[in-house]
Amino acid sequence: MDAITEFYERLNAEATAAYTSSPFSVLSQDYFSRFWHDPQVTPQPDEIELDERWSIVLPPDASNLCRIMAEHLRDFLQRRMDVSVNIQRAVDGPIIQLSEQGGGEAGSAESFSIEAQLDHVLVAGADAAGLRDGIVKLVDLMGLRRAPLLATRRCVYKPRLAVRLGATPWLGSSREAVFLGYNARWVNPGGNVFALSTSAAIPELAHFQNSESLDKLAADVHEAREYGLKTYVILTTPKFAHDDAVFMAHPELRGALTWQENGLHVLCMEHPLTQQYLTETMAGLWQRVPHLDGVVIIVGGEGFYHCFMRPYGVAKGHTNCARCETLGAETAVSNMVNRMSAAARGVNPDAEIVAWPYSAIHIWSHDPAEIPFIEKLKPGAALFTEMEKDEYVTTPEGVRKHLWDYSIHLIGPGDRARRQIAAASALGIPVHVKSEPELSFEAPRLPHVPCLDLWLERAAAMASCGASGAWVFPAFRQLYGSSAAEIYKYAWWQPCPPPEEILSQLANRMAGAQGGPHLRAAWRLVSEAIPFAPELPPYYQGPYYLGPAHPMCADPAAELPPVFFGRYLFHAEMTPEDGLRLKPTFITSPRGDVPVFLRSYRRMEELLRRAHDEIEAAQTLVPQACRVVFDAEASALQWFYRTVRAHANFYESCQLRDHFFAPDESPQMSDEQARERLKRWHEVLQDEQENTRAALPLMEADVRLDWHYGGDHSFPHGAAMLRAKLELMDAEINQLLPQLERRLISGS
Repeated sequence: MDAITEFYERLNAEATAAYTSSPFSVLSQDYFSRFWHDPQVTPQPDEIELDERWSIVLPPDASNLCRIMAEHLRDFLQRRMDVSVNIQRAVDGPIIQLSEQGGGEAGSAESFSIEAQLDHVLVAGADAAGLRDGIVKLVDLMGLRRAPLLATRRCVYKPRLAVRLGATPWLGSSREAVFLGYNARWVNPGGNVFALSTSAAIPELAHFQNSESLDKLAADVHEAREYGLKTYVILTTPKFAHDDAVFMAHPELRGALTWQENGLHVLCMEHPLTQQYLTETMAGLWQRVPHLDGVVIIVGGEGFYHCFMRPYGVAKGHTNCARCETLGAETAVSNMVNRMSAAARGVNPDAEIVAWPYSAIHIWSHDPAEIPFIEKLKPGAALFTEMEKDEYVTTPEGVRKHLWDYSIHLIGPGDRARRQIAAASALGIPVHVKSEPELSFEAPRLPHVPCLDLWLERAAAMASCGASGAWVFPAFRQLYGSSAAEIYKYAWWQPCPPPEEILSQLANRMAGAQGGPHLRAAWRLVSEAIPFAPELPPYYQGPYYLGPAHPMCADPAAELPPVFFGRYLFHAEMTPEDGLRLKPTFITSPRGDVPVFLRSYRRMEELLRRAHDEIEAAQTLVPQACRVVFDAEASALQWFYRTVRAHANFYESCQLRDHFFAPDESPQMSDEQARERLKRWHEVLQDEQENTRAALPLMEADVRLDWHYGGDHSFPHGAAMLRAKLELMDAEINQLLPQLERRLISGS
């Protein structure tokens, strides 16, 4: 086992153990834990109330999926609504009747209808998957109502998307994926495609092959199929040293040199032997796992390497592989995808190879929408893209902000995604669009960004943009199953309730009837704050990420202790050594247009302070029954406030600092100006000291905030960094500033 793999395995084991002991892990392990029965909620004149007299009745020819979902409905009613019911074939008395046919809208797969009468509730799907989703909706109707109450009416629901893919919540199962509204999910193990190969075409690659990985994949697909879920797996390719055994035996397979002069090589995908190995791998994969729906490969800037991905020493759109250079990037990459598609469809006619040109514009494509590449794709290929990546927006402060990666600032779809959807749809190629359900890089350390107004708007946009599927999953970490992950499904079926109705009901479910309005107001304020974020900084570095743990660097030349250095594991994309090397997690000076950025962060701080105050006002109003759910929500919002406050303080502190530590770069200041600035600097540092102290118990109470378990990166524990910062700040406030003041008074 190589060092980077060993580190990842150890980190994953630590993270799983830490999360398991967290009170918030119940939200992803048990979807029903977010619901509770509010005894204060009573039936309205048009509602019926379920009680112990009711039974769940299965159809005579009930499928296994129907029986599974009936058990989940019974479990929900008993554990969360305080109603014990039986599951029977036929019974006298009031019944919840389940049907796998005759419901929904004729000709609309997975549609369903729910009809409630005085002593009879009918949940009927157009098919088994429709019944599954009908039970999900039934649970939500009662869950949002906080009582086993249903309105006496008939409503037909139709899915707005053919594919709704998500990750299985951390420590959860397909049940949690289903109740989050998904009809498709990732399956494991993904990773190195050669681990799943059974081809003998290149014997030197046999050491990668792992039958246990194939068996695990098959088992995951089987478990998902019990819930009627489609399944996809994401695959990558390894890179090889120049003198690897595969090149010693077959030097003609040596493809592009990547990343750096002493970097690694890829296998050339245009050599017939590589093509044979890869097509046999795809065919063998579907022969072993025939019900797998698709393989996803990133063909842009990382993941599934070809000779136009990160070639060293050549201009964009070129490669240092002579064989592939003659073809051009779009032809070579589409050839690879099309060969894989043909091999997969030779076994399963419905199989998809989903090509994801993530960051292709920065590596090999000259068209931001990759249209020339899309036009070369053939049946069996599908396209995967992002709602907002690589677009620009203008903030209220006039900053032109580049959304180089995931953001909730732009709802989308952006111009690039619209062009891709139009081009692919014209060719009959399915298009799936992506959104991170809990993450945007305006606030990437949060377990979720509590701007529910924006997430619901994003969900509606995904459902109406013309794409075949909405894929909502976190790429870099586990899914916590938070409110930001849950909110998508409320826009995925027609009819959709009005947004304010959904958000108000959800807030009341999470904080009670009295606390709910405060939580609803907090979401609105966070949503208003997001557009003021002036940039998406680089991954995981600086105050936007470390927040109140970020050192203030009052003396920019001072050496910081090792606790502020961490591992950026994703740098292993270059070499494993790069991934394990310790690097600064901090910056010593602000980025961008500092005065404008500072105003932006202060505007965000004010809005988030008001949101924080709403959360504080709700604290004593929240019923014990929903305490964990509310605390999970409050923690994210409180940390966001502390982070933005720290970010603003850092920007202002550095501006003031540079008057004293970089006088050549600042206009000459009078003694009076110097004293005023020193006084203000003291106030800013004291405010940040208070902010950091208040952040420490938040970090200690919520393992989801701890960047030690970052997923694709790992820093020292958050609490250790906060304590180290407080020690630094004590010296800055009580030693550094007095020294500057004495120097100012003495005139030296």
